[in-house]
Amino acid sequence: MQEFFGIDVGGTAVKWAVLGEDFSIRERGSLPTGFTTAEETVSALIGLVEPYRERVSAVGVSAPGGIYEGDVTGTIHRGGALTFMDGCPLGKLMREALGVPVAVNNDGKCCALGEYAAGALRGTRFGVVLAIGTGIGGGIVIDGKVLRGAHCFAGEFSFLRNDVTTAASMENSFAGSGGWRALRDAAVAEKGLPADSPVDGRRVFEWIADGDIAAQRALDRYARSFDGQLINLQAVLDPEVFVIAGGISCHPELVDALRAQMPLALAGYEGTLAGIPVPQIKVAELGNDANLYGAVQEAMRLM
Repeated sequence: MQEFFGIDVGGTAVKWAVLGEDFSIRERGSLPTGFTTAEETVSALIGLVEPYRERVSAVGVSAPGGIYEGDVTGTIHRGGALTFMDGCPLGKLMREALGVPVAVNNDGKCCALGEYAAGALRGTRFGVVLAIGTGIGGGIVIDGKVLRGAHCFAGEFSFLRNDVTTAASMENSFAGSGGWRALRDAAVAEKGLPADSPVDGRRVFEWIADGDIAAQRALDRYARSFDGQLINLQAVLDPEVFVIAGGISCHPELVDALRAQMPLALAGYEGTLAGIPVPQIKVAELGNDANLYGAVQEAMRLM
């Protein structure tokens, strides 16, 4: 059975794993993302793979930034959280140093591919993953391939506007209304606490689990707004299923609220607007490993 090396380059840590072609994890590890230059980053990633170069058939890398469809150099554009990686031909440099095929793709798109390969999108032809963090990342998977778009920008859901008649801003975007801080801020406001209260998403779900009515109201309001964007995406993309990923997706109360609020979010879609399919929602299954699985899924395509 062939083995593959997966790397997930994040803003705070680089995770790596050796996976079999059945997506079983054979070995794994991590190191801090303490890099300040592209050269330093490339050297560190090569160093991770070096002990396994004779063992693995290909390497897959999940990284922030955009990578164009068909770009064999794996050049990163924009760089996301690692702006110094902008313009770095990461795939080419790693392939030349290691002598094995290297595939590079965007982290949000790797998350979606991972869920397709071994998670909540298994068995679907067309699905969408939305990863809730500071903003809304994710990807669109069609027949096992992730949609990158003409500018490798497909799936950048953060930039959707909540109100198209109002100027674009963080507050007037899906990032502002759907990121985890929107839920946190809504809960703090519902409970009448100061805006700068030391409350995080974990605390909000502790309140909800304890039966706090104000926190539940905040979750319901957040979910109804989030569902509104899912309905927009259903009208444009019409996927079989939306998979919710990211840190707060591990709380079952979130998906319960998204499903419960969907009828209210759909209110008004009747008469001439009748017929829109009801968005189907599932929770991601792979947690923080989704990007690794997706990176390896990309690497397997090189064989």
